[in-house]
This record gives sequence, C-alpha cells and structure tokens, in this order.
Amino acid sequence: MKFMRKPLALIAISLTALSVPLHAQEIPAGKQIRIVVPYSAGGTSDILARKLAQQLGTLMARPIIVENKAGAGGTIATDFVVRSDPDGTTLLLHSGAIATEPVIKAKLPYDVNKDLAAVTTVVRGPFALLVSNSLPVKTVPELIAYAKANPGKVNFGTPGIGTSVHFASEYFKAATQAPLTHVPYKGASASLTALMSDEIQVDIDPLATAKKYADAGKVRAIAVTTAQRTNLWPQMPTVAESGVPGFDTAVWYGMYVPAKTPPAIVQKLNKAMVTVLQADDMRKWLNDEGLEAVADTPAHAQAFLASDIERWKALAKTAGIKAE
Repeated sequence: MKFMRKPLALIAISLTALSVPLHAQEIPAGKQIRIVVPYSAGGTSDILARKLAQQLGTLMARPIIVENKAGAGGTIATDFVVRSDPDGTTLLLHSGAIATEPVIKAKLPYDVNKDLAAVTTVVRGPFALLVSNSLPVKTVPELIAYAKANPGKVNFGTPGIGTSVHFASEYFKAATQAPLTHVPYKGASASLTALMSDEIQVDIDPLATAKKYADAGKVRAIAVTTAQRTNLWPQMPTVAESGVPGFDTAVWYGMYVPAKTPPAIVQKLNKAMVTVLQADDMRKWLNDEGLEAVADTPAHAQAFLASDIERWKALAKTAGIKAE
C-alpha cells in the first residue's frame, strides 16, 4: 500500500502543475485590454479600431480602449506591442503598411514575422484608380496608351515614399510598363487635391474616398484594383479585366499580438473577432467605409502577412525602391 501511495501523490502533483499553464492561458480579468493604432486619431485605422473596440468590448463584457501611438511610419506602435506582455491585453491594429515597413526600412527593432502573432486579417477593400478630369482617358487601356504616347507627361501621386499606395502605384506601373512619374506628397488628402487641380494626372485611393469624389464629378474613376469586381461598386471594372491579367492589390488591416502570446489566447481573440466581423450591422458599417470583412484564421493571416512582405520586396527590386 505504501508503494502505491507515492505514485498517486506524484500524479496529483503533476496534474496540479499541468493546471497552472492552462489557467494562465486566460486573458487576465483585471487588466485593461487595449488596441494600439500606429496613426493619429481621426483616420481610417483609428475609426476602425474604435468600432472594433466597442463591439469586442460588448461581446467580451469588458471595456476595451484604443491607444494612438503615431510616428515613424508605424514603427513606434509596432515596437510597443512587440515589447508588451504576451497575455492578450495588448493588440495591434495595423494597415497593409506593416508589410511594406520591412521593405523600405533597412533596420527595424523587430521582425514582424517572428515577433508578432496574427489574430486575423480584419478587412480588405479595393483601391480605385483615378485620373484627372482633364486627362482624355476613360479606361485602363486608354490610360496606358496615352502614357506611352506622352512619356514624361503623366504623373501619379502618392501619400509618400514607401506607403501602401506608393507600392500599389508602382505595381500598376510595372504591370503595364506605362512611363508614369512618381510625385510623393505628405498625405493622401494632399495627393487627391493635386489630382483635382491637375497637378498630377493619376492617383490611387481607397474605395470610399475615391467613390465620393468620383460621384461628385471632381475626378474620374476608371477601375478598381482587386482581382474581382466589388459589390461595393459593381459597375466599376477591375484593372485585371481591363487588359492587365492577374493584377490584384487592396487596402487591408490586420490584428496582431506579441509572438509569445499563448495559442489558446490567440484563438480566443480570433473567435471574438470573427463573431464581431460577421455580424450584419458590422458588415454594413464596413461596406459604408469601402471595406469587406475577411475574418480568417490566425494561421492564414500569418501566412498572408509573410507572403505580402515577400511580394513587396520583389517589387521594390524591380521598381528601384530603396530601404531608408
């Protein structure tokens, strides 16, 4: 009997030890959950983060706040999250710029592929290809033909070197071999203003903004950039169907946590995110913002981020975009 009691005691101790990490994989109940945004208040990222915080907070029955940590093209916010406790209380909502950062910056204090764990790709939405009203083109083939017939006279604007719009524009230039000249501005509103005043001739903008100005007759939209037409603007053709097969790029946002966050917590956050994003009222709100819910798995979101980084690295070599 004495021989039997010792193993039973050891088994009890082992089970107790095993229960500790399982319990530790819960999001701490007494700790504030926050969504960190790498941009200033009022922009698309901030608005999306606040909507998600509200909906997630209701679902999880606990308040969730948004913290804006703007600066250094997103590096400050990303580094902050990477260094935060991996317990599910600090999340990063980042735009597709998280995939261009490693391409345009020679040195980063982190590796997004290794130091962040994806929760989900939150949303995706088309860019729209816009031209100035003075440009005598109404289709993508006409734009390409005009640019080739007038080398050096067609300029495209972007919110700055290395931005997702810059990469999307260089992608269009490389795919069409159109001789377009890049003119960087300090922000999307500045480049759009330049388009309306004929300072530049081509601009790529997120769908919601582009549609607003196109519907008002201030610019001309000729295509969307996603592989398929979008239900958000069904009559607008895609670049791909307009003579540039395979062309596909979009606005997107992802949610991330520190890499060492336990998988059980990542899955719990993913489940909550998917529930929120699939709700009818949330889908409608997103559509009004020119976005569509993705809500994929952590594994798929992680693979997507890695592939997007490699994609832009390849384009940077082709287009001569150099790391700072």
